[in-house]
Amino acid sequence: MVKASLTLFGGDTVVVRCSERCHIHLMSAKSSNSDILSVQNKESAYLTVPYSGTWNVLIDSHSQSLEHSISYVAA
Repeated sequence: MVKASLTLFGGDTVVVRCSERCHIHLMSAKSSNSDILSVQNKESAYLTVPYSGTWNVLIDSHSQSLEHSISYVAA
């Protein structure tokens, strides 16, 4: 499991790439269950942030040697 926190602006797009299929979640740090964007069983995800704030990226994989990258494209 990989976790990262990013401070983002509304409209920014988080780009996550993994070396194999995994579950990718983008969650508001405000801990509201309605503010979770998820992609299941994919090697990459492009998730657009709905509003400004701190967002947590969580990558869930069963791999012991997962390679990944997390970046963002500004709005």
